[in-house]
Amino acid sequence: MGHDRVTLRTALRSTAPDPPIRATSAHHDHSGGSVTRTRAAAAVGLLVAGAVEVVLAHRTAAPGGILVRRYALLAEIGLWWLAYAGALLCVRALPRRAAVLAVLGLAVVLRLAAVSDKAPLSDDLYRYAWDGVVQSAGIDPYRYPPDAPELAQLRESWLWPPELAGQERQTQINRAGVPTIYPPVAQAWFWLEHQAVPLSARDRGYEAAGLVLDLAVLVALLALLRSAGGDPRAVAVYALAPLPVLEAVQNAHVDVLAVLFVLAAVGLAARRPVASAAALTCAALVKVYPGLLLPLLLRRRGTRVRVAATCVAVAGLAYLPHVLAVGVGVLGYLPGYLQEERYDEGTRYLLVGLLGLRGPVATGVVAVALAGLLAWVLRRDLPLPEAGVCLLLGVFLLLTPVQPWYSLVLLALAVLAGAWRAVPVAAAGYPLFFATILGGPGVAAGRLSYGLAALGLVVAALYRRRARGTRELSAAPGSA
Repeated sequence: MGHDRVTLRTALRSTAPDPPIRATSAHHDHSGGSVTRTRAAAAVGLLVAGAVEVVLAHRTAAPGGILVRRYALLAEIGLWWLAYAGALLCVRALPRRAAVLAVLGLAVVLRLAAVSDKAPLSDDLYRYAWDGVVQSAGIDPYRYPPDAPELAQLRESWLWPPELAGQERQTQINRAGVPTIYPPVAQAWFWLEHQAVPLSARDRGYEAAGLVLDLAVLVALLALLRSAGGDPRAVAVYALAPLPVLEAVQNAHVDVLAVLFVLAAVGLAARRPVASAAALTCAALVKVYPGLLLPLLLRRRGTRVRVAATCVAVAGLAYLPHVLAVGVGVLGYLPGYLQEERYDEGTRYLLVGLLGLRGPVATGVVAVALAGLLAWVLRRDLPLPEAGVCLLLGVFLLLTPVQPWYSLVLLALAVLAGAWRAVPVAAAGYPLFFATILGGPGVAAGRLSYGLAALGLVVAALYRRRARGTRELSAAPGSA
């Protein structure tokens, strides 16, 4: 147990970015002046890059959203990622305390600037709100689809606008003809949101709830970095990125709650593996994909039985009241969703498709590759954040998901693992998402964006290998 904690601390110290120039008492005056000028330039650069980020965050909140502004909105998001990269370079050159204070202040401003009257990229928050309404009426959320006549008395003007009456789609809720897809812990959060956020607050109310959760993520990241002796400036990788601002706040995706549970699991893993398993299971009961990390908790021989039993018990207790109410209906729209995403056909794996593989063959290749990746990660004695990053990078490149918000967990773990190379993969979903929603060349866009991200990982790996070889050579006897 103690070994895992030491390994995490060592990993964070070794991978955290250091400023390119450090001032020490032994420096000459001209060196000290150079340090001062470098830091001043970095401060100005961060101010400029941060201002550009804030402007673009506010621009994305403008009326119209993806269906009206189309690829112009994607261009703004792309520019935002470039400004973010510049901000990260500047943060590395600033003293730790000043950098962290600046990053946190800018992070708050970014999130406030992005709050929108209407979520511009996704309508998922309307389903969240509806599931909260249904539960507050004492009805199990898995029992009826939103358009069921049994729920007609619950309809109100925000989710069911009068101007849509008589039209084919009479509500803002997506997939109104099918039951909810979200697992029990997410449903508990939707109920809590309904109690805390009046429907009259509309989109802004749910975005505010997402903002609170996202700020909690920043606090958790800083606490974990501090406890492991890591560089607190690494929090900028998450705090200043467009992804959490757009998805956790502006579009209020519940995935940010899963991120909090994952971070809790990381913090508890070394000393309380059972509690860590419970937290990670809760993350999987918010959104299914964090469950991919559960095998990483089974690496310790002495705790495997307790960890596995905890995962089963937490999932069973969470589902039990719903199973008693609706039986197998607790699966909701999940089977239909997988079919909608074409995972059942094997045509959803865009990079694997470059090999000419389709259908069951593609599915089989992906399954074998994922099993091999998991076995490789389990064999290596990596800290939980680094192991999670390795696993999720492989999952995203093999499955090439359309939804950018799935990468929130990856980005948060990248902070703790010092894995800045994961950022392009976290951003790769946006071109594919826009092309899919707008009826564009989704396959080409996805292959290009995820392909470039994969190429970036290869280049980063080669660079690290070369840098490691250089360090070993310089440390060898007689190298001086």
